[in-house]
Amino acid sequence: MKTYLRMLRMVRPYTASLVLAVVAMLVFSAASVFSTAMLSPFLETLFLKGDEVAVPSDGIPQMETDAARSDRYEALREQAGWVDDLKLAFKSWAADTLLKGTKQEALLRICLTFFFFTLLKNIACYAQETLMAYVGHAVIRDLRNRLYAKYTALPLGFYHRHKAGELISRATNDVLVAQQCVGASFMKLVKEPIYIVMFLAVALIISWQMTLLAFALLPASLAVILAISRKLRRLSHRQQEQLADLTATLQETVYGIRVIKAFAMERFEGAKFAAQAQSLFRQVFRIDYTMKASSPLTEQLSMAVGLFLLWWGGSRVFTGGLMTPDMFIVFLFVIFSMVRPLKSVGQVGAELQSGLAAAERIFAILDEPAEADALRGTGDLGRARGEVELQDVHFAYLPGEPVLQGISLKVGAGEVVALVGSSGAGKSTLIDMIPGFYLADRGRVLVDGLDVRELDPQSLRRNMGIVTQEVILFHDTVLRNIAYGLDGIPLEKVREAARAANADEFILKLPQGYDTVIGDRGVTLSGGQRQRLSIARAILKDPVILLLDEATSALDTESERLVQEAIDRLVRNRTTIVIAHRLSTIRGAHRIHLLEQGRVVQTGTHDDLLAAGGRYKELYDLQFKA
Repeated sequence: MKTYLRMLRMVRPYTASLVLAVVAMLVFSAASVFSTAMLSPFLETLFLKGDEVAVPSDGIPQMETDAARSDRYEALREQAGWVDDLKLAFKSWAADTLLKGTKQEALLRICLTFFFFTLLKNIACYAQETLMAYVGHAVIRDLRNRLYAKYTALPLGFYHRHKAGELISRATNDVLVAQQCVGASFMKLVKEPIYIVMFLAVALIISWQMTLLAFALLPASLAVILAISRKLRRLSHRQQEQLADLTATLQETVYGIRVIKAFAMERFEGAKFAAQAQSLFRQVFRIDYTMKASSPLTEQLSMAVGLFLLWWGGSRVFTGGLMTPDMFIVFLFVIFSMVRPLKSVGQVGAELQSGLAAAERIFAILDEPAEADALRGTGDLGRARGEVELQDVHFAYLPGEPVLQGISLKVGAGEVVALVGSSGAGKSTLIDMIPGFYLADRGRVLVDGLDVRELDPQSLRRNMGIVTQEVILFHDTVLRNIAYGLDGIPLEKVREAARAANADEFILKLPQGYDTVIGDRGVTLSGGQRQRLSIARAILKDPVILLLDEATSALDTESERLVQEAIDRLVRNRTTIVIAHRLSTIRGAHRIHLLEQGRVVQTGTHDDLLAAGGRYKELYDLQFKA
């Protein structure tokens, strides 16, 4: 219920549309009820209306004039209670408005009245479904927007715990399924009960005894529906999880197709995907046949009630005293008219469980603490001087598994400081803490003497440029990739940055130059070209603090030379912290910090560290020999 109420809160901006939809539902239900009630005057016209009156032994007129009928209804109303008075009031109205004149005239008026109410019912039906479709699609849009905004607001640590395919599945498949909570299901939960209540009121007015009898089996129907709903909730949770796994596998295949082909693993990956698809198929089919069972079960129970009424009530009409034949026919139509909405309400429980299962997965993401919850600072750094300091910083991704242990170092404005060490020593984690991607468990990270926790993340990161070994480019033009996040930048400024990054020459050789779309993650470019675009993007941003994470380690010799030249231009007059794999590239650094197992074990210039011996000299000698 809590999840469903949260989904309903998503429709608050569309209250006006919902109110109009409910009004349309009321009009639809009223028109449907009145159309059914019109059977009584229709039957009277066919079988009772005439110019002569025949009075059989039971004293009830079979054929009577318009005047006689009106007088009889007025006389009966004077003796009737309020329930019977409602029935007689309708009959009196029908006699005075619809049944006047000859049979042909009365029949024409009844047919026109039927046509009018059917038209009104269909207009109301179209209005309610259109309005609810608008609300449903709007909620899908809003949910996706909220999820996307949440994805961009979550800290990097969140993405270490979740697969990309799973997150994509929640923003696509889960949102569509969750929409059932406020789309078709909401409409059925409002429309069908209104429909049932109106028909139930008519049935009670006609005969409350037979109506109570009709609902004697209702608890059995509810028990069946609730049992199916509970089962569907469990099955739907598993289905959404399996669909997320399938999406994740598909995404990994698309991103890793080169590796799959290189290792001839097509059959292996195909078998893995087929196994996941088969598991999903079984789960979906179980949900499908369980959902489909609710409809015939509800209908069969309703039909059992209706047939019992047909037998029991019909036998009493024959003996007289319960109700007139025309009202008994109307009563049966009313009862059987409730079968479809009752059946629909039975189905909505099944649909709702699938939607709620998906909604719970969505809200699990939306309830994750955002990065801003940890970085609550509002301080505006402005244009930073570029001083960076770490004071006794401790950090662990998982409790009991420290990554950084008591790191302390200081980088002055405009200095170049290098971090070296074995893989897993904590170098990349250390760099990620400077822009606040991760926060220290103990200790402080300072920029210009201010704790990053006290600074607005946007203000902090506007001063930083990050170039990593794994270049992230977007499926867009070269121009927009270089000028990412910067609006209204003239082409000439973009070209200046590209020239400084040794990229202008190869860009001009592309089919549309700077307007060339480079494909998903820059797939149409070489590794060196992608890296130079990344450096051009950093140059154009003009950051005060530059963070370089092994920017040249995966390049061939020629690409490395061009990229290194670009980096040498980029670091001028900027505070730079660089992670280096090739120690020959950091000879000019002001200081080098050697990390091992999350600790700084050596510090000094390149020449000082070589002279001192130790681990740094060992690494240098290994590379030199290689």
